[in-house]
Amino acid sequence: MLSSADSLELEPTTLKDGTHIIIRPIHPDDAGDLQSAFMRLSTESIYLRFLSYKKELSDEEARRLANVDYLKQMAFVATSKEDGQDIVVGVSRYAMLDTGHPDIAEAAVVVDDKFQGRGIGRLLLWRLVNYARARGICFLRGNLQIGNDRMLTLVKRSGLPHETCYVDGIWEVTIDLQLPECAP
Repeated sequence: MLSSADSLELEPTTLKDGTHIIIRPIHPDDAGDLQSAFMRLSTESIYLRFLSYKKELSDEEARRLANVDYLKQMAFVATSKEDGQDIVVGVSRYAMLDTGHPDIAEAAVVVDDKFQGRGIGRLLLWRLVNYARARGICFLRGNLQIGNDRMLTLVKRSGLPHETCYVDGIWEVTIDLQLPECAP
């Protein structure tokens, strides 16, 4: 089981294409960076992530997403250097569904369109999975739009046991975290 200190460390990684990223826990001061990252997403990526069209991430939404308690809500960001500054290029997060089910959390992953297909989503998912497991969460659940083939492929290729069912026009994907930990 991960200790709090271990799971909150920075994780520098070099991708196969040579891109350097850092995966780290989100901080409250990341709200503005989340808004900037949102503005770089394509309309399609916004729709697939938020299950609706949005023109912007409001200040209030960004603050809410950047402020997590690291227990019932957790988020990791992947950052990369662009013009000498760190930018958020991906986010993974979970939030507990309700107090009646403390072992199930809703989860999501989004990666900047320009950085998709490089393995960042997989790294973010595994960081979130390991953190959730260490906190006794048994299942991560996500709702995916029909046509969100990249996210379905990410889950399938992760090697994590999962179930997919079609509910009210969306795919509900549940990842089982109870099996022994595997390397990403």
